[in-house]
Amino acid sequence: MRHETDFSDIFDDDFEVPRSSRRRSRRRVPLAAPIRRGGRALSRAAAALIRCLTAVLILAAAAYVTYTFWRASTPYGDILESVRTRKISMTLAAYLCVAAIFLLFEFIALLWSMTRVRVKDEPGYRKEDAGRGLGSFLLVFVSSYLAFLLYRFLPETPEILYGLKGALEVYGSMHNVLFGFCAAGVVSCLVRRYFSH
Repeated sequence: MRHETDFSDIFDDDFEVPRSSRRRSRRRVPLAAPIRRGGRALSRAAAALIRCLTAVLILAAAAYVTYTFWRASTPYGDILESVRTRKISMTLAAYLCVAAIFLLFEFIALLWSMTRVRVKDEPGYRKEDAGRGLGSFLLVFVSSYLAFLLYRFLPETPEILYGLKGALEVYGSMHNVLFGFCAAGVVSCLVRRYFSH
């Protein structure tokens, strides 16, 4: 009788405790996995949203600069008349060249900001958002501020320099507004870089 009681005590100690711990561990796994997956999905969605915000800021800056160049073009020539007659003066050509270079730069910056870097990982390669586009925002503001400081040193003759001076004056006059776009763009790029790690 004593031996049976001893054997049952040993049996209970050896096997019942591990079973209860197994049950506890089984309960934890199904709850932890969806939470982890949900956290990753939320992080990816937030990163994609902020990447879209960067693109929107680049497009907004480009639209604002284009509109301002169009509105201030009258002293340098009539754009619509030049399109209709297919003749353009040297002054207007120089003026529009500055706007065209800016728009080309913004288009490249937009494409660049949407790309991600390939990073080697344990399973293979994965794409990581490095917050591209930050440099373009800084360059836009710095170039606008430099145009504001330097346009007055250009002569007004010949025609081509007059158009160039006018374009730099218009571009430089936007530095305060562009500062707002560029500051928001820099923040969005830094946040994207943070979300990727």
